[in-house]
Amino acid sequence: MSDRGMLLELRNIVKKFPGGIVASDHVNFDLKEGEVHTLLGENGAGKTTLMNILFGLYRMDEGEIYLQGRRVHITSPAHALSLGIGMVQQHFTLVPSFTVAENIALGLKKYKFKVDFKEVSKRIEEISKLYNLNIDPSAKVWQLSVGERQKVEILKLLYAKAKIMILDEPTAVLTPQEVESLFKAIRMIKESGTGVIFISHKLREVMEISDRVTVLKSGKVVGTLNRDELDPRKLANMMVGRDVVLKVEKKPKEPGKIVLRVSNLHALNDKGLPALKGISFEMREGEIFGIAGVAGNGQRELAEVIYGLRKPADGKIELLGRDITHTSVMARIKMGISYIPQDRNGVATCPNLSVAENLFLKDQQGEFLFNLKDVVRRSLRRIEKYS
Repeated sequence: MSDRGMLLELRNIVKKFPGGIVASDHVNFDLKEGEVHTLLGENGAGKTTLMNILFGLYRMDEGEIYLQGRRVHITSPAHALSLGIGMVQQHFTLVPSFTVAENIALGLKKYKFKVDFKEVSKRIEEISKLYNLNIDPSAKVWQLSVGERQKVEILKLLYAKAKIMILDEPTAVLTPQEVESLFKAIRMIKESGTGVIFISHKLREVMEISDRVTVLKSGKVVGTLNRDELDPRKLANMMVGRDVVLKVEKKPKEPGKIVLRVSNLHALNDKGLPALKGISFEMREGEIFGIAGVAGNGQRELAEVIYGLRKPADGKIELLGRDITHTSVMARIKMGISYIPQDRNGVATCPNLSVAENLFLKDQQGEFLFNLKDVVRRSLRRIEKYS
């Protein structure tokens, strides 16, 4: 790694938020050409804040940023992109009703009045083929899986010829197969000389993809390790400040009575094509029932049909012996069915509301008058119970 040119240096970065919170405490970090340098740390360690500073979303209070030896003052994401710095954030910034080509064209300064979508689509196909991303430029974003949407975000940066690519928790909502596909693309990207900053807290993935790892804890750099120094126990200790048990022994559990029964379930996907073809299974009390498969093979559609968000074309769903195939979402919530979707920001939460208000939404169920203090108290009890 030592013979590669230095792309980026962050020197003594400080960022403070109201209330005396120091999110970045004199952080030093650098990135070389053609390497994957991982930022590792627990939630709240300051990883995303540091990268938001680099991408121009936050202004630092102290510190210096150097790109290939030249000091820069990054004022906005548009400025960062013009300098060759791109970021794929945890929550995607795509327009669902637009096609892939239309989303990518949005950020292109080349076209001021009229976009040549034929040219854009051709270039997308070339980049997609080069990096094995397999994305159709004419596909509507709302019809894509979460893994495919992430590929579109990466395509945006590749189209813009970013030399520094920031990936913020990119595997958080991906299946193992999608993670493998993503890592193949990352390896090809770094071979072209692009530097990749990989933000994560998953040790196995960090061990697999990283050339170097910098560990953050409470906004401070704990240390930086080269690839040949990486060890899961050592990294875990640096993350939390103590030894961590990485292997948990779990005794087999005797399953209880049948809670959920799905029989001969059929359903269509968003394109009107068959997604579920005669699915049948039973789930019992005290059981973790896993469903595996490559993205786009019906997992999302199955979950949505069970929860009531998507109508089945045929088949039957029973909860504790009761037929709920055609009941409403609210009725299923009252019966105890919950759903955590892949796109939590777009489907499961209201980002502009507080945590308490989001937790209250499902409890409301037709009430128009409520006590806000009581809502907050109930929310705090839930947070304490499940934290």
